[in-house]
Amino acid sequence: MVTRRATIAGLGALATQLVLPSAEAAQEPPYRLGEWTGDSFAPMHAIRDGLWRAPLSAPERRVDVVVIGGGIAGLAVAALLRDRDVLVLERESDPGGVAKSGRWRDVDYALGSAYIVDISKPFMALYETLGLAPRPVSEPVDRALSGVAGAGDPRDGEWRGAYERLKKLLRRLGESPDFPKIPIAEASAPALALDGLSLLDFLRREHIDAELFGLLDAYCLSALGAPTAEISAYAGVNFLSEINAPIYAFPGGNGAIARAMAARLSRAGEGRIVTGAAVYAIEPAEGGYARVGWFDAQHPGEPRCLEARWAVVAAPYFFAGRILRGVDPAATAQMTRLRQGSYLVANCCFEGTPQELPYDSWALGAQNFSDAISATAVLPPAERPKDHSVLTVYAPFRDPGAGRARLLAGDGATFAAPIVEELRRFMPEAFGRARLAEVRLTRWGHHHLIAAPGIVATMRALPKRFGNVLLAHSDGQGMPAVESAIVEALSAVETIKRG
Repeated sequence: MVTRRATIAGLGALATQLVLPSAEAAQEPPYRLGEWTGDSFAPMHAIRDGLWRAPLSAPERRVDVVVIGGGIAGLAVAALLRDRDVLVLERESDPGGVAKSGRWRDVDYALGSAYIVDISKPFMALYETLGLAPRPVSEPVDRALSGVAGAGDPRDGEWRGAYERLKKLLRRLGESPDFPKIPIAEASAPALALDGLSLLDFLRREHIDAELFGLLDAYCLSALGAPTAEISAYAGVNFLSEINAPIYAFPGGNGAIARAMAARLSRAGEGRIVTGAAVYAIEPAEGGYARVGWFDAQHPGEPRCLEARWAVVAAPYFFAGRILRGVDPAATAQMTRLRQGSYLVANCCFEGTPQELPYDSWALGAQNFSDAISATAVLPPAERPKDHSVLTVYAPFRDPGAGRARLLAGDGATFAAPIVEELRRFMPEAFGRARLAEVRLTRWGHHHLIAAPGIVATMRALPKRFGNVLLAHSDGQGMPAVESAIVEALSAVETIKRG
């Protein structure tokens, strides 16, 4: 993604996982290696590990709404409530969560979340409010690569019939009232029954050809944090339905959405977003004011506290369960047991004449990455640079815990070398008339919730309100997606407006 047929036949079980580089990889690379971006880890690990259990100090400020977490969900809540006294506390130096972007020369590239699918109501209404006009990615949207010179996309050859049968199945489900939808609160009983199956079991039940399983593993590992055997059929069918529909992307990915939300909030008043703010405790109240303990990451020895009529926790549930105090311990225990994927993103910056590439290229059987997005493919042809380009390479870990340990160690050279080596094998045309000038690495130690079987039932059962503290994160829908984050944000906003 020996003979070509033998290679294709061996792709039924994708083994995408970062591996240790060869001895040659330790040599000085012929490209620059940028500074790490993404998760900073500290001081959040100290909070997670229970090192901040002290009583809260006296409140120094009172606001109407405080939002903990400046990702898509948190920014959406704040932007939609911008006429109130609202404050966002964000642990990192920039808001956006995994929806951030970078720039190399004049090319914007994604650091994480890259595209959207659903532009129906209420999503499109929000994008229009933000002044955004989503454009569909032009054809060809994607391709599957075997790594064999001269081999075409197997979906157009050996797999054509099998792939068409898969698309037909997903099209039928997509047109059914029993489609596994977002929001999950509106799901029918037949749709909810899918949550009890793994996606792999569902595909086998529907007699989908096993030769496609390697490709579908790559899809799910990249987007949902695990292969088909470990993903809920509800979440998997919802995600795979996009192969029959256009996808939409902004230059630099979904960072454009986060920036538009932050700008809308800031236009209503400066100082609404406090970055470098690590929240270590939230104490809900019934009819009064919630108290939020936090500290400046640059001054961790100086705890602070504020009060809020409403507190919205727009952070992953596994972390929310560790900072909520005085609430049902069974609920917080369930939150902290949820599994999170770990991820590396390598933005490969090329100098020289770029090859025209599809938006997304899937590397079947690759050991060091799942897929690579062309950062310029979202631009109109006339606006694409003629002498430089960027490939955004996604490298999820099959073992999230091992991935987090390696990401924390932070040896960028040992990550970059095998990715580049394998990229040359699967996408040699990217190097044809261009030189790899720089590799910029982004680490996501807890990139997104793994949508395991039973996740929808779990999230439907978990409470999302504790007094005047509301949970609003994409985790609440059991699927890591912009649409999930927006649904959760809209629900929290509706609750606050009702009072």
